[in-house]
Amino acid sequence: MAWNTLTEARAIWRDAPASDPVLTLYLESAHSACLAYAPSLVEDPNVIDGGSFDEEPVPATWKLAEVMQARNIWNSVKASPGGGEMDGSSYGITAFPLDWQVKQLLRPERGLGAIA
Repeated sequence: MAWNTLTEARAIWRDAPASDPVLTLYLESAHSACLAYAPSLVEDPNVIDGGSFDEEPVPATWKLAEVMQARNIWNSVKASPGGGEMDGSSYGITAFPLDWQVKQLLRPERGLGAIA
């Protein structure tokens, strides 16, 4: 089950698919990818104070990451499988399972704080 409702997803993603079942499919697909990468809420006390998905709300950054990943999947489906012509008149789109922005929202890199 996705972290975002359809209404929440459409508020963030203006060009989201109009069909509820289609948007649900993309959100659930993105949810699976995000959940596999995100740290467990129980294992990471820095995310939420030892809570679980049932007890504590999901962080807002995770909800945003889920919509961003759903949009990335949507864009990769719409892209030409050949990546465009080789005459230089178009550009290819490379789709990655999770781009760096989505990863940063799910599992932010923390600075070490050391000054050399």
